[in-house]
Amino acid sequence: MRKTTKKLLVSTCIALMSFNPIYAYSMELVYDGKKHDYTLAPITLYVNGEVVETKIMPPVQIDSRVLVPAREVFEPLGAAVEWKSYEKKIYVSYKDSLMILEPDKQEVWLDGNTVTLDVPAKIINDKIMVPLRFIGENIGLGVEWKGEDRSVHITEGESTPDVPTPEPLPEEKPEELPDVEEKPEEKPDIEDVPESNPIPVLPSEENKLENVLNGILKFYQGDSISLMVDSSMQNFNMTTVDGVTVLPGRIDATALIEASTPITDIEVSKYNGKLVIDIKNSKNRLSSTITVPNNTFIKQIRTSQFASDTTRVVFDLKSGAEAFVSLGEDRREIVVQFTQEELSALALGEDYKGEYVAIEGITPDQMYVEEDKDNNEIIITLFNTTISEMVEWNRIRGTYIDAITTRESGNDSEIVIRVQEDMKFMHTTENVNGNTLVRFGKPLFEFMEYNGTFGNTIKLEMPSGFSLADITVTDVYRDKTILVDLGDDYSDVFSNGTMTIGDGIVESITVENGVTTRLKIKEQIVRAVNVNESNGSLIIELVKPREKYDKILVLDAGHGAHDSGSSGNGVVEKEVNLRQTLAIADYLNTHSDIKIYLTREEDTYPSLTGRTDLANEIEADIFVSVHNNSHNAVSKGTEVLYYPSTTDIRSKQMAQIAQDYIVKECGTYNRGIKARPELVVLNTSKMPAILLEGAFISNPTEAALLKSSVFTQNYARAVGDAIIEMFETMSFR
Repeated sequence: MRKTTKKLLVSTCIALMSFNPIYAYSMELVYDGKKHDYTLAPITLYVNGEVVETKIMPPVQIDSRVLVPAREVFEPLGAAVEWKSYEKKIYVSYKDSLMILEPDKQEVWLDGNTVTLDVPAKIINDKIMVPLRFIGENIGLGVEWKGEDRSVHITEGESTPDVPTPEPLPEEKPEELPDVEEKPEEKPDIEDVPESNPIPVLPSEENKLENVLNGILKFYQGDSISLMVDSSMQNFNMTTVDGVTVLPGRIDATALIEASTPITDIEVSKYNGKLVIDIKNSKNRLSSTITVPNNTFIKQIRTSQFASDTTRVVFDLKSGAEAFVSLGEDRREIVVQFTQEELSALALGEDYKGEYVAIEGITPDQMYVEEDKDNNEIIITLFNTTISEMVEWNRIRGTYIDAITTRESGNDSEIVIRVQEDMKFMHTTENVNGNTLVRFGKPLFEFMEYNGTFGNTIKLEMPSGFSLADITVTDVYRDKTILVDLGDDYSDVFSNGTMTIGDGIVESITVENGVTTRLKIKEQIVRAVNVNESNGSLIIELVKPREKYDKILVLDAGHGAHDSGSSGNGVVEKEVNLRQTLAIADYLNTHSDIKIYLTREEDTYPSLTGRTDLANEIEADIFVSVHNNSHNAVSKGTEVLYYPSTTDIRSKQMAQIAQDYIVKECGTYNRGIKARPELVVLNTSKMPAILLEGAFISNPTEAALLKSSVFTQNYARAVGDAIIEMFETMSFR
């Protein structure tokens, strides 16, 4: 059991006994804004008798004190160590003790008291290093220095023997340079909660609240927390702390979470009509649902063990609410206070769904929308919300909106939207990340998302008499663009303009009116297209290529543009590669049901990774890159290259099939198949891939063949038949 009396004024870092330094090795340390040559012998660290080798940074001796990497040393002992980048502070909690250190600051917060260090924690080589003895002796660990072998021994549950302090090492005068900040560690994403903003730690007064809802949050260290809610709506006024008003004005609802010992840390988020408080280093013992009767702001309170060391308390809000969350000065309580939410701004906009008014921070179920058709008005009532400024926007002229005014009504606020007289009343509300969009009118087309195999669907209500046979679709997949020509001039129905989508599938949709009306769909990821008719509407489905096609091939014509490849004997490789590739595609389009995507069809240059990026995005079954060889005038023949894999031999099998067909059909010399793991287009493709080297440009005889249209057709037939056999005899899905 931990001692109740702490040695707060004893030596605050490891005191090293007198010794003669052994200069066994050297390294460079960066701290206090400058570089230092470190030549002292290594320090061996023992924890409970076992040697501990720290990975991120070894223990170092600074000014006769030993500093160690905090997390590597203390977490194996059961302590929780966390670097708060927004506070630039280190939190160390162990059993019933909490310590907060700040790099290069000598004052330490320790269980409600302030203690002064002689050597503070430091950022050394971008790593957090803390004084070992101070932390050890103040969280109940035994720490002993043995100068004869330069070792430190840490034991659990033992007192620290007093040891003499050696003469300090020569000090270097620090320069006035900025501190070296530690790079914060990456934090795992927290499910369902956006990145939270740090809430300032504000002092709180002790208040007794009625209508207590009993419950226990049990800390790992045995601490207990109770949750109390003031459901009677009594006013709760914060006065002053050190002469400063903390939370002035009327507070309409209060919840208090009390702890018997200091709370390690909390994270607070408010989103989508909820206030979420995550309490670190805690174990949930509260009821999963807590009813709060007759409360203007709170529907209910829910709790869960969100993570093994984190309790989540969620306040479901039934109205707008400004939430103030603070920690008490002794960190033994969390005070949650609610008052009216202040609405500071509205936004009027238009997107692909139509015109809208955006209301920030209020969800649709926290408001009431009604239509006053006699006055051509829509009235939006926001519960428990105040308007920061009374703004009247009389000059607003939207597609459907003439003006917007705001007014207050008791504890609520009202937004009055006057619409045009000839508007057919249509409005909807939708929740967008905890904000409300109130929409007006009917959009030109409807954009629907599906999570299943149907991808994204665009629905256009067409005039009577339109025919599906008039619709032409062009898939410009290399530019991630789909062109849908409606086959007639529908400018009286569809207006020119671009509507931004940005849903991860579609970037935007542009309506272009000319001789005919067409849609230009800009994709964020390559999709295939299905076009159908349903009840007078045109349905455009965007689906994954694999959902539409059973067999998918990506053909890559090697080189292009500034990269000519090899040349000689009147042959330029980039040109013959493209000619052969287009011939292979033509043959396959005539003789198979294979869907073909081409990395280039002209004298352009896709990057090496761009070629396989396209294939990977499409999720092709096979990738074939078309090249030709060059060495010297006597080198000749065909070879096929593949990526060697110990787990997937399909690329090698494909290479052999292609090699056999080309040699047999074209009569070229058989150079065999070759493993080439270093080739980018082979090692970055996620599907089986091969690279063809049809013939040698440097050989005059084979160069003549490469110029021949007869050879090109024979070569295309050989490669095409080989690809057909690959799909017929091998499994790719």
